[in-house]
Amino acid sequence: MATTGEKLEQQIDPRRWYALAVILLPILLNSLNTYMIQVALPLIQSSLNASFTDAQLIMTCFSLSLAVTLVISGKLGDIYGRRRLLLIGVSGFTLMSMLGGFTSSSTILIVIRIVQGIAAALIQPQVLSMMQINFLSREKGLVFSIYGALLGFGFAFGLTLGGILVNWNVFSLGWRTVFFFNVPFGILVLLCLPPLQESHGNRTQKIDWTGTVFLISGLFLLVYPLSEGQKQGWSHWIWGCLILSLVLLLAFIVVEIHKQKQDDGPLVDLMIFKQRLFGVGLLSVVFIYLSMFSLFFILTYYLQFGLHFDAQATSFAFLPLGVGFFLTSLISSRVVDRWGMVVLKIGALITAGCCFLLILLLHIDARHLLHLPYILTLLVYGLGLGLVTTPLTRVVLSTIPAEEAGTASGLFNTVMYLANSLGVALSSIVFTIVLGHTLTNATMSNYVSAFSASLMLCGGLSLSAYVCLVFLFNRQNK
Repeated sequence: MATTGEKLEQQIDPRRWYALAVILLPILLNSLNTYMIQVALPLIQSSLNASFTDAQLIMTCFSLSLAVTLVISGKLGDIYGRRRLLLIGVSGFTLMSMLGGFTSSSTILIVIRIVQGIAAALIQPQVLSMMQINFLSREKGLVFSIYGALLGFGFAFGLTLGGILVNWNVFSLGWRTVFFFNVPFGILVLLCLPPLQESHGNRTQKIDWTGTVFLISGLFLLVYPLSEGQKQGWSHWIWGCLILSLVLLLAFIVVEIHKQKQDDGPLVDLMIFKQRLFGVGLLSVVFIYLSMFSLFFILTYYLQFGLHFDAQATSFAFLPLGVGFFLTSLISSRVVDRWGMVVLKIGALITAGCCFLLILLLHIDARHLLHLPYILTLLVYGLGLGLVTTPLTRVVLSTIPAEEAGTASGLFNTVMYLANSLGVALSSIVFTIVLGHTLTNATMSNYVSAFSASLMLCGGLSLSAYVCLVFLFNRQNK
């Protein structure tokens, strides 16, 4: 008689490693695409005669649409089939990449990025679900390590690859190559998807469309005015949108609590926040990712507008940061297993310290960011970032019971991408106010002041993450 483990092993797809290679490719492309566009963004702004606000929206709308769609895309995959949703997501991402390469309007590009974010959100939950169900327990450690390393690779080298592609200027396409780069890979994935087995989850569950509308509307009216207010001034309609966003988000909470009490399939099970440590852990995620994405965005603009670096030189400035992050991402799990959760707190303190050290370096030498002091500081920043962000998922999710892991995982990813949108918006507000001029009219001293103020914000956010982590681990140990 075959044991239960033997029966399970017989049911496992023998082509699962082929499937893993196929489904991880769009994850890598999305990661690379995010950071390639980061480097190319100032060139996109100049080429399309876009405003600083429009450039922010090109970044934030992608992350925002991705974040809110993540909440329901996992359920859509369970109901309609994970391979089918993956096929739709990859098709949409590839098509939007092609259209993004052809567009000559910043407004159209913003719309394209919104749709591309929705497509990316359809991909990620299906990949994670397929990884979870297609592999044996003893294989999952390796599988998720490969997944984490791939994300680290995309972060570490996406910025560099973007600068190289733009600098090569193949067929005089300039920044458009960062969009066209995705097309052949997307087509390759689409050709490889058909042999994959279809899988479903609970096909009887319902989608909470009311909660979805409240959440999307509330978050959009929160992020959009923060960007638009810098261009049009903080007029009454801006404040009206911000107040309305809070009302809609409050309505979302009320609706979700009511649906939970009625057992009517809420979009987000807010009862998970009864686990207080999870709320604190999620707050630490908000602060550290706000800090990280703020630094990336503002550093790019300081390099390209303040110092007039081209895209390739910008990517070289990011390279030590990316290498540091990649190195500690690979070993962070083993380091945490050996030294404990103090590693995350050290990582948060390192990122904060490096932000403050960069301010000091700016006032010593504001122009030579490819010299050794800056290279070492950004390398150490990347090392610290890998120590705190990579293990944070496991640490935060470990604060909740296993039966709530799905809800917690969805919230974690949603909050992470929302931090991207809000980080860009908040740091841009600080940068714009202190700069006091347009990007083209500002002097070098204006840029140094604006970048220093933004770095102060980034450092403060990292310190806030550290405080949350201290509280989290102190409570866990009681």
